[in-house]
Amino acid sequence: MRRAVTVAAALIVKNEARFLEGCLESLQGRVDEIIIVDTGSTDATVTIAEQAGVKLLHRAWRDDFSEARNTALDAVACDWVLYIDADERLRLGEGETLGEKIDPEAIGAFVRFRPKTGYTRYRELRLFRSDPRIRFRGRIHETIWPSIWRIIGDAPSLLANTSVEIDHLGYDGDQSHKHPRNLPLLERAVREEPDRVYYWHHLSETLAALGRLKEAEAVALQGLGRAEADISVKQRADASLLVQTLVRLQMQRGESPIDIIRRGLARVPEDHALLFFLGRALLDTGRPDEAIQIATRLRQIDESTLQDGLLAFDYAVFREKACELAAIACLRLGRKQEAAAHFADAARFAPDETHYGLKARALGARAS
Repeated sequence: MRRAVTVAAALIVKNEARFLEGCLESLQGRVDEIIIVDTGSTDATVTIAEQAGVKLLHRAWRDDFSEARNTALDAVACDWVLYIDADERLRLGEGETLGEKIDPEAIGAFVRFRPKTGYTRYRELRLFRSDPRIRFRGRIHETIWPSIWRIIGDAPSLLANTSVEIDHLGYDGDQSHKHPRNLPLLERAVREEPDRVYYWHHLSETLAALGRLKEAEAVALQGLGRAEADISVKQRADASLLVQTLVRLQMQRGESPIDIIRRGLARVPEDHALLFFLGRALLDTGRPDEAIQIATRLRQIDESTLQDGLLAFDYAVFREKACELAAIACLRLGRKQEAAAHFADAARFAPDETHYGLKARALGARAS
């Protein structure tokens, strides 16, 4: 029987009193050490950390997430590191510890990460050996990938999958307060690391959220150009997010995004969000038969098979939104009974969305 490795959970925090206690509860008894670097909290964050008995460090905030993360790594005394945030929760089975889930021969390991409530999980590299060669890079959306690749070289087998789950709660609710803070960091990040596609995606999304739509589209196109130079799986997945942003912007202008969607799906055929957008675009351009085919494909996807991919999707794309797409397409074709059945299915998936049930009943009454 192999020895379970020891694992330290490493966090950086600032004014996370609302979330921190729940995160620490999810870690208690699951990891061997908890290290928190506080970057200037003025709420109860520090008190909560002190009462939990963690190793608490303090570092002034210098607009650099990696610097703070690496301060935590320098203090680790365990074999492995889990990096996690206060607004995230570790999910393990009853009585399980994190060290039992790790292959000690690996260099790093993926968890199954849920980025937002109501979304599927995807693979995220959150576990890695405590090794001075592995350090974070990037002022925002900090990453250990460059360090990991330098070590593993042509041996991707040194990266392991695990059944460990992490849920992220921080994207639930309004995010508008973060946009002004993130914008200058992202603008600086794309200047310093222009080949990292995810920076372009987040910058484009931030500009769009701030109402600067032309700039958002220009940034997305520039990011896609950068993606052409790197065919790695991760870069392709991030480029697909950029395509989704462009599609939403085009649809807001009333333009057909079909061409760009098809190009995106040719690169990343497993992007089911793009597939849903294609169904909507086909419906908008008078092709309801093809829209129904796409809705049917989405309904047939087994969501449990998606958790080891690199993209996460809103469950609604496979459930009520796919049903609604099929329902509207059936109405365009004059097939009211089928439309009623699809709206009824949507109502079962999303009982709080009362308009689905109302439409189903209305169509059923007329059809009878």
